[in-house]
Amino acid sequence: MPADEAPAATCPYCDCPFRSEHARDLHVGERHDPTPAERERYEAALETERDDLWLFHAKAVVALGVTYAATVILYMVVLGSFF
Repeated sequence: MPADEAPAATCPYCDCPFRSEHARDLHVGERHDPTPAERERYEAALETERDDLWLFHAKAVVALGVTYAATVILYMVVLGSFF
């Protein structure tokens, strides 16, 4: 974190600052021995992280498909103009 930015949350175990509670929950679940309540928050944050990653992958696949289709169509138009 930048020095001039105030942390939104800190780790209760190691006092590490985080920009969001989401990041803190992931940190606590992965690096420390969490309490049952912290474990629930970790699992919720992990599920959100998985959903966000799936959406990113879906957008990347669509973008690649559109790029490929546009390239093929452009190639066909260029080759079609020579014949």
